[in-house]
Amino acid sequence: MPGHLVALHVHSWYSLLEGVDAPERLWQRAAQCGYAALAFTDTNNLYGAVPIHELAWRYGVRPIFGACLRQPGMGCSGVPATREATTERPKASGRKSVSFSPLRRCTVLVAEPVGYAHLCTILSRLHLESVALSQLLQEHAEGLHVLVDDPRGLEVLRPVFGERLWAELIRPGRSVRQERALLEAAARQRVRVVASWAVHFAEPRDYALFRCLMAVRQRMLLARVPKRLAITPEHHLASAEEIWRRFADIPEALVHAEQLAEQCRSDVLPRQLVLPAPPAYWQGLPEAEAASALWQQLRSRCDQALESRYGDSPSARARLQQELAIIGQRGLAGYFLVVQEIAQEARRRGYPMALRGSAGNSLVCYLLGITDIDPLRYQLPWERFLHAGRADLPDIDLDFDWRVRDAMLQWVCAHFGERHTAQISSHLFFQPRSAFREAAKIFGLSGPQITQLLQRLESRLEDGLAAGEGATSQKAWLLQLARIGQGMLPPAAWAQLWSVARHLLGRPHHLSLHPGGIVLTPDPLCRHVPLQRAPKGVVMTQFDKDGVERIGLVKIDLLGNRALATVAEVRRLLGTTPDISERDTATLQLLQRGDTLGVNQLESPAMRQLLVQYQPHHRDELIHVLALIRPAAASVGNKEVFLRRRRGLQPLPALPPALEAILRDTCGLMIFEDQALLAIQAVTGWPAAEADHLRKAISEGLTEEQALAWWHRLLQACQERGLPKEIAEFLWGQLARFNAYSFCKSHAVSYALLAWEAAWYKAHHPLQFWTAALNNNLGMYPQWVYVEAAKWSGIRLLPPCVNRSALECCIEGNAIRVGLGSIRGVPRTALLQLLQERQRRGSFTDIRDLCRRVALGPEALARLIQAGACDFMQLPREEIFLELALQQRGADDIALFRGHVHPAVPHLLPRAYLRLPQQRQKLVTALCQWETLGMVLALPLMALFRPLVPAGVADSRALTQPPGTTLTLAGLVAATRIAPTSQGKTMQFLTLADEWGLVEVTLFPDVSPLIPNPVLGPYLVTGRIEDHLGARTLTATQSPTLLTTSHPDTHAPEHANP
Repeated sequence: MPGHLVALHVHSWYSLLEGVDAPERLWQRAAQCGYAALAFTDTNNLYGAVPIHELAWRYGVRPIFGACLRQPGMGCSGVPATREATTERPKASGRKSVSFSPLRRCTVLVAEPVGYAHLCTILSRLHLESVALSQLLQEHAEGLHVLVDDPRGLEVLRPVFGERLWAELIRPGRSVRQERALLEAAARQRVRVVASWAVHFAEPRDYALFRCLMAVRQRMLLARVPKRLAITPEHHLASAEEIWRRFADIPEALVHAEQLAEQCRSDVLPRQLVLPAPPAYWQGLPEAEAASALWQQLRSRCDQALESRYGDSPSARARLQQELAIIGQRGLAGYFLVVQEIAQEARRRGYPMALRGSAGNSLVCYLLGITDIDPLRYQLPWERFLHAGRADLPDIDLDFDWRVRDAMLQWVCAHFGERHTAQISSHLFFQPRSAFREAAKIFGLSGPQITQLLQRLESRLEDGLAAGEGATSQKAWLLQLARIGQGMLPPAAWAQLWSVARHLLGRPHHLSLHPGGIVLTPDPLCRHVPLQRAPKGVVMTQFDKDGVERIGLVKIDLLGNRALATVAEVRRLLGTTPDISERDTATLQLLQRGDTLGVNQLESPAMRQLLVQYQPHHRDELIHVLALIRPAAASVGNKEVFLRRRRGLQPLPALPPALEAILRDTCGLMIFEDQALLAIQAVTGWPAAEADHLRKAISEGLTEEQALAWWHRLLQACQERGLPKEIAEFLWGQLARFNAYSFCKSHAVSYALLAWEAAWYKAHHPLQFWTAALNNNLGMYPQWVYVEAAKWSGIRLLPPCVNRSALECCIEGNAIRVGLGSIRGVPRTALLQLLQERQRRGSFTDIRDLCRRVALGPEALARLIQAGACDFMQLPREEIFLELALQQRGADDIALFRGHVHPAVPHLLPRAYLRLPQQRQKLVTALCQWETLGMVLALPLMALFRPLVPAGVADSRALTQPPGTTLTLAGLVAATRIAPTSQGKTMQFLTLADEWGLVEVTLFPDVSPLIPNPVLGPYLVTGRIEDHLGARTLTATQSPTLLTTSHPDTHAPEHANP
């Protein structure tokens, strides 16, 4: 018997929907069964290589890396069914002979690091090119072992691989005749035979789940999965005794398998940093010479910019020398030059750009034009971005207008070359909804049935799927599911469906693109990481962002930003980039009122209240505001202390001289990460690396033992410098409160400048601002809230029109014309066709002309009419619908169109109210807009519901009454959030909107239970006016009441939680 058991062909769940188990469970099972090594050979990928490598050593089982290579277009099983592997043709004698097809599959194992590079290349070319598998193996053979299970493959690959070619004897998986043919070919070619059992799951009991996964993968009903599959319950991590029985007739195959495993190293994944550089420097130059040329070029560019920006400033010169020294030591010159080329191209195209994160602390970034933030003006320390002791590589992340981000990504790939560039993938896993949906499909439920079930289960679905097998809550869930889906499936099937959904949850599903991450390498990228094509056609890495960083690749993020898109669109509408004052009165007044809905970063309820409390008097004070709202300041009371000190309600403390310059501008408090770093250095004298280590440790959370150890080190350092203990205690007290997420100052500066510009546009050019905001601002509120806010700003909105609207909102005179793309239920392709036809042949004259020139279906046409897009015809909509029905020439269509005339009327308001002649048409129009656009244009949305509100109820303007006043008001739910109280209970905040503005309502748990999924409303709230440093809110004194009509067949429309 062989000394050690090894499995050379193992599929984990990274063989998407083909392998059953997570690597961790496979390791656990392998350790139990005494395996010495596992070779992970997922199908055509290395998705799990990095997590597998990091996990393997916990279990004492050595990892081997490889892949099951399969020519694209083959069946999904790693062990082909007999008909898939061979064709059998009769001989003249009547006996059958075995004829193998050309090489279409094999198992490849990595022997050494160069083999990893070759396997990455093979996988990349297999996905991206139309190349035969045998050709790829012959061209990239070094450092690889190949296991082949058909005689023809042995004959083709023997001259190339020699002793590194093995005959893979898979049991079970072949007939006696096929095994004989393989063994005879191996003997002829003098190729050693290795034992294999093509593992697809850990234990035989997992086979049922494998069949379910196959049904999901093949998009077939579970009942139609063939009973006899190529994969059987025996394809598991079997015990040594079972394996020895399987190969008792050929024990040398097990010996050879052990020998092969010993020839494969486990440390094959790269770890060396691979830095990007512009193409001009990586072509034709030795590495050391190229590095020197890059640094010289970087220094030259910075020197030129330094003189133009700072003249002969000694402090600027010293700072530059400091940064260049560290950049040179770390070999990062090429990295900075690559990002500069990207930034230069964006500026050449006129794209607005912002730098996020700590890269704004770099003077080099400022001099290269990567950022507009002057780190010397804002006193941004270089060490927060990079210092000699930093182990990881800092990120330089660029934000672009989300509309042009893809164009910039395409330019990067074209400019630096597809051989050197790719976008980073995201590994997407089954979430509760997708797991339930896919499980339901294989049991035969239709799309509408699944949607209905999901709507009923909704927010409770995740808790239900997480319930343990056999738990009381699990049984309750099954009863509830069977009741909701009564008649859809046999009662017994619900338990099976639920079990499949639970097993799908958290499993890798597919790859998508990272929001903007790219990697660049000076040599071919496919030697570092496997590549494949994303659904949208671009090339992406098989590793996710964590994976590419673990193997030493440098990630650059080019991210889409809707705030930049808003600013860019306003500039286009104005035709200029205005010169904006840092102390503009109108903008400051807008901020001091908290009138910032639509201004990214400044529109949340908490932020609007903070602006009122802070009362900024200069643009740069927004930097403090953005930092104060972060948890590190807000959650430990620093925000409250800061505001009271700023307003003179609390005295400023006497600051230690060592910390005076660091904390003076922030009222003696730490609100930026940079301040923590600088303060530690100022008191202890530690180098940046050690000070940053403490800063990170505190922000991530210290145990009591760790905190005590750090305190003693800090105290000792302080005393060694002759400073009193009180200074150490003061600093430690500040740091102890700085243990949550916060901004580095440069990030706050970048977003503050962007928010100031947007606020300036809102104050001075509200028409252009709201046009851009409605087109770009997918913020924290539903779209109807932004429409209401535009009305509060005095903006008039016009309905969509097939002759006047663009796809998006546009300016028409002194109003905003809503875009056709806002109409629900009309395909975008149909709208684009309509716009192209209008541009080519002019406006539409009537409904017949529209139907004749544009191929729109009945439902889309009805939606256009209902939204008011055909009101240019100046006919009652009933007549337009009738004309349309006659045009369509069908009785069914007439019935359909009649249903669109007043579809929403009886569902929102009392019928008696709608019988008022002076109100009816206006309300019908508004209700049709609500149904088709999700917004109301001509009148405030709350005006539709005002008849439901009892007489004497106040509105949002009443919040100006004295604090402590009790009042009752009504409004629609614009936003909601929950938060824990100091007693461990849960409180809730509601943002209510009416005709004149917003009201923030606080619901304490002793007054009102949670409203988990508030409908739109309106809600009636009675509460007490609170004034906290100028910010007015309403604290509920009783539970809010949902107003409904007294009419039996009317109800308030239900909407998802905003």
